[in-house]
Amino acid sequence: MKTKSDIIYKIPLFASLCALLVAVPLRVYQYFKVLESDTGFYAKTDFSVYAIYILLGAAMIISVVIPMINKKKMITVTSVKKSSAFLVISLILAVTIIIDSAGQLMSYFDLYDAAASSGSAVADYVKNQGGTFLMLQAVSGAAAAVYFFVSGLSVSIGNSDGSKLKVLALTPVLWCIFRLLYRFKRTISFINVSDLMLELFEIVFLMLFFLAFAQTVSKIDAPAVFCKIYAYGIPAAMFALVCFLPRIIVTITGNSELLNVHHGVAYSDLGVAVYIIYNLLSRVKAQTVESEE
Repeated sequence: MKTKSDIIYKIPLFASLCALLVAVPLRVYQYFKVLESDTGFYAKTDFSVYAIYILLGAAMIISVVIPMINKKKMITVTSVKKSSAFLVISLILAVTIIIDSAGQLMSYFDLYDAAASSGSAVADYVKNQGGTFLMLQAVSGAAAAVYFFVSGLSVSIGNSDGSKLKVLALTPVLWCIFRLLYRFKRTISFINVSDLMLELFEIVFLMLFFLAFAQTVSKIDAPAVFCKIYAYGIPAAMFALVCFLPRIIVTITGNSELLNVHHGVAYSDLGVAVYIIYNLLSRVKAQTVESEE
């Protein structure tokens, strides 16, 4: 038996799915026809620009507003049941973060070679290029990967009490903060919907989601923040997939030169999207069972 509260989850998920189904092909089209590979910004404005604005904006508003205004109807679920699937998904996320972190470390050490070639002072050059935040992003990403592995392993053996991992649960938030700070070291266009702007939306929603998620699983004021894992998680997953899917499609089709060097394929985008969706759907199922009982 389905409850009337299912609409709280179905509408945001459906709106985001519809936005993705249209936005991803549009984004691929933009890489070929509209975006500048040198900057990641729009070279011109056509129908796809307005479509991206409207689709993602509408889905984002729906996904945030509906859970927030219906938070009293939601049954707080602080943990998921024992599941080997959760371990697999957590491992996938951990591995994708490690892959991205390894690439960031390589980029960090490449800055030293670039500094030597340019004749600039190494320390100043690395700092000006955002090297400090790049390194911190890689290190915090590795720490976050450890958290996802440990939490996934705990759930898989039946220990879903996240309150024992309170400190470690904040590492994904720290990872998002350093991702955000590193991107602010580069030029941003808030007029053109660029690669960077979409990434900023993704990272901000991820940061808010992981903060609310850490409070929920750690049982810190969980009833008050539980609605936020849906309000922030669904847009975070949507923006992560909007960033990842078009780029991987462009890369697979042999057109990776269309991607800006700072906005390549980030495998953790796929990892976080799958992780968020699984967590949200698992809690929807748990709420449905509990409400029926």
